[in-house]
Amino acid sequence: MAVLFLLQVAVAHRFFYSSVRFDLLYLIAVFIALEAGVRDALWSALWIGLLRDLASVGRLGSSAVLLVLAAAGVLLIRDRVFRESAVMDAAFVFAVVFLCALCDAVWLGLAGHEAAWGTLAGRATGQAAVTAALSPVFFVFFEWIGLVERPGLRQP
Repeated sequence: MAVLFLLQVAVAHRFFYSSVRFDLLYLIAVFIALEAGVRDALWSALWIGLLRDLASVGRLGSSAVLLVLAAAGVLLIRDRVFRESAVMDAAFVFAVVFLCALCDAVWLGLAGHEAAWGTLAGRATGQAAVTAALSPVFFVFFEWIGLVERPGLRQP
C-alpha cells in the first residue's frame, strides 16, 4: 500500500485533464472493502483516509471518516449484489469516489464562499468517472500482487 500511496502522491496527480483526475487511494479502499473481511476493510479505510489527509494537507481525519463510512456502506451491500463483473465493481468505485469527492467539494465550497457549486459537482463526477473507468485494470493488478489475502488461496 505504501508504494501505491507514493505513486498517488508523486505521479498520479500529474495525469489529469483540467481538474479531472483519478485517485489510487480510493481504488485501494474500495478494492479492500469489496474483497477483505470487515475488520481489515474498516482499518484499511481509516489508514488510507489518514494518508489522504496527510498528502493533501487537509483536515486530519476528514477523509478517514468519509472512507470508513463509505467502506461500511460497501460492506453492508457487497454480499447482496451480484458482483461477478467488472462493471459492478466499477459501479462501486464510482459511487464511493463520487460521494467522497462530493463531500470534499461541499467542504471546499463552504470554505471558499465564491466557489461555483456546479463546477465542484462536475469535478466530483469527473473524478469518479475516471477512477471507475480505470478500476478494472487496477483491480486485476491488485489481485495479481495479492493485496488482500484470502483464506482459500493460501499455499501450504
